[in-house]
Amino acid sequence: MASITVAQAEFTRYVQSAFKVKASGKIVWIDPIMVNAEHIGSDKADIILVTHEHGDHFSVDTINAVSKPGTQLVCPNNGIVNRLRGSVTANVHVMKEGDSLDVAGVNVKAVAGYNDFHPRNKGADSFNVGYVFTLGGTLMLHTGDSGLVDEFGKIGKLDVAMLPIGGTYTMDEAEAAKAVTQLLKPRFAIPMHYGFATGGDPAKFKQLVGHAAHVEIADAVLPGRPGR
Repeated sequence: MASITVAQAEFTRYVQSAFKVKASGKIVWIDPIMVNAEHIGSDKADIILVTHEHGDHFSVDTINAVSKPGTQLVCPNNGIVNRLRGSVTANVHVMKEGDSLDVAGVNVKAVAGYNDFHPRNKGADSFNVGYVFTLGGTLMLHTGDSGLVDEFGKIGKLDVAMLPIGGTYTMDEAEAAKAVTQLLKPRFAIPMHYGFATGGDPAKFKQLVGHAAHVEIADAVLPGRPGR
C-alpha cells in the first residue's frame, strides 16, 4: 500500500524520501519530487518541509505543483532560498539545526541530520536537517539523508520516525535499525530512501527492528502509476 495510516495520521510515500502526511485537516509534504498532478489532486500543501537540496529531494517544479496560496515552506539554508527566489509562490522560512518555528499552526523543530556526504555546520546554515513536528496528535520525525548520529538520542518521545535504509549516502538497514532500537525509540518506524537509485530492503530492516517498534512499509507511488 502506498498510503498507510499510522497512529492518527495518513502517510503516502513517493520517490525516495518524499511523503505526504495528512491529519486533522492539515497536509504536510516532505521533500516532494516526481509527483504527478493526478497524485496531488486537491491535496495541496499547508506546509512543505525540504530537508536538503540534493536532486532526489528537491524540485522547484514539484514544490510549485503541491503549493497553494498561503503554503509555507521550510528549508535549512539560504542557498535553497536563493534557488527558490522568484520561482515559487510559497512563503519560505529558513530553519537551521536547533531552530523551532510555528508554521501554519504546526510547531516544527529542525534537528541534527548529517554524515560524510551531508556535512554538519552548527554555526551557520545547515545542509541537511531532520524535522520533528506534531500533526493530528502524532509526533513524528523525518530525518532527511542522515547517518546514524548520537543526537537522535536527544530528540525525546516520538510516535513515528521516517528514516532512510538505502545505505547510499544514508544509513543502511542495520544502522537505521540501531537508530530505532537504541536512540529514537519511536512507537512506529517507516523506512524510506530505498528502491530508487539505491538499495535497501525494508523486510530486512523490519526483521532487525524486531519488537522494538512497529515497522510500517509504504510502497512508493511512482510517476505514471496509480496511487491511493
